[in-house]
Amino acid sequence: MAEAQQNPTSSFLIKIDKIRKKSYANSIFLKPDDVIVALNNQLYTFGEKRFVEELKDLKKSNETSLLTILRNEIFIDIIIENSLGCGFITTDSNETEKIKEKFSKKNNYDIEELKDYIAMRDVYRRYDVYENNNSLSAGLFPPLWLAYARKWWVLLAFSILFFMLFSVNFFLFLLGWTLTSVYCYKAQLNLLFSFSMLEGKAFSMKFAAKSMDEAHNLIRNIDPKSRFMFSKLAQPEPQKEEVSSENTKKNEENSNIIDEKSEALV
Repeated sequence: MAEAQQNPTSSFLIKIDKIRKKSYANSIFLKPDDVIVALNNQLYTFGEKRFVEELKDLKKSNETSLLTILRNEIFIDIIIENSLGCGFITTDSNETEKIKEKFSKKNNYDIEELKDYIAMRDVYRRYDVYENNNSLSAGLFPPLWLAYARKWWVLLAFSILFFMLFSVNFFLFLLGWTLTSVYCYKAQLNLLFSFSMLEGKAFSMKFAAKSMDEAHNLIRNIDPKSRFMFSKLAQPEPQKEEVSSENTKKNEENSNIIDEKSEALV
């Protein structure tokens, strides 16, 4: 029986076939044809059934794991905490061997060394990248947090509001500051996402990286024409901002994503 359990499936990797609309895989922006390469830096060749069971245990134990996928020949690490909720197929022998060889050359990091990031982009490939974590500065000093997030127009609006409150009554100013600090701390990620949406950006991907610089590097590898407001990377050649059929399609996809996420953001 032990030999029977080591079936041919255990020699192959699994690949995402279909994703349910309201699944966890959809919420972390996985895509069909993403190959499940590793779990916690260990090459995963144990088949779909065991993979699904292990991820279900994550939810029960309230733990996280590091999932490594391959998308368009690029490895992406993702911190996950639930079963994906999608269908799988197996890779063929040639594809499996190529991925195994490629993975053997990958630099792996423990999950404790990585930070969780969420990227948003518009049709002109301008990206906002946010660390998926609450910052204490948002609660202690909201203007400083807004400046660090580079939301200058929001910072200006806040400054005008606080100046008006201060000119009316100092205690009213303190009350407004306190309420704003509490709200910004608790809802900071949704606020940042909303600000980016107002700028025409939509959710693009979720991934793990050691730093913001590495996060930008990963996105640039995936999308060579990606642009960032502040980055150590050189900007790509400027593109003509024409509304092509591809951009129109992307815009429609972004609109669909925004509709799906609007309830959570509110």
